[in-house]
Amino acid sequence: MRKKILLLIVCALFSVGSFEAAEKPFEALTEEEALVTSFRSTGADVLESTISCWTKLNDKFLDIEQIEAEMNRIVRRIEPDKVTVVKNDESDSGLNKIVVSCFKGNRTYSIAIESIKQEGIGETYAVIDVSIDRSYQELIAERRNIIDAMQRPEGSMNFSSCIIGTYKGRLDEKVADKKSRMALQSINAREVEGMENEELKSISAFSSSVGGHVVSDEAKVNVQLAMRYSSYDDRTYIWIGTPLIPMGY
Repeated sequence: MRKKILLLIVCALFSVGSFEAAEKPFEALTEEEALVTSFRSTGADVLESTISCWTKLNDKFLDIEQIEAEMNRIVRRIEPDKVTVVKNDESDSGLNKIVVSCFKGNRTYSIAIESIKQEGIGETYAVIDVSIDRSYQELIAERRNIIDAMQRPEGSMNFSSCIIGTYKGRLDEKVADKKSRMALQSINAREVEGMENEELKSISAFSSSVGGHVVSDEAKVNVQLAMRYSSYDDRTYIWIGTPLIPMGY
């Protein structure tokens, strides 16, 4: 009898532990943390990572001198290699725009400030695109760098990020399926829609653990994955982006 009671207690303890583990929520991740976690699980060699941000600066139509002053403030906060700054500007009656390209270590920055005027109403926007060569760990810190450079509330800024990697040769279909499944499972994402043919595999997914989303055919999407084989260099490419892959693949 005593052994039976002891067995029931042990079973009850295991049941409670299992229930608590099942109910424990998946750790919340920023978009960039999710990408880093997902990409790491694939075992691919990193080729490039990117992060982009756009935000509205104000409701004014700025002249070129005002845009240049704002651009100088942003570039100064990024602290690029000074000798590699390249600037282009354009101006007409309803559009003033400056684009600056600069470099810092393995990072390439493209910064654009555009001010437009339509029917007497002005608006000014800023866009920063960052490309990180053969690395992805800096994505998380680079988001903070952009926020600091823009000096805007994070909630007013729109981000998209992507990591591009490669595998040698053409992946077997089962191996490719396993890689993509692991990438989604690592961030608690479920497939929303997908497309696959002999050349391309593409999956749109949603993870409640990742911030932000877009709506596609009335479904929430905040992670996108694609894989394609290239016979040109005999490599299989993988893209993982949030909320979508912001480039052609």
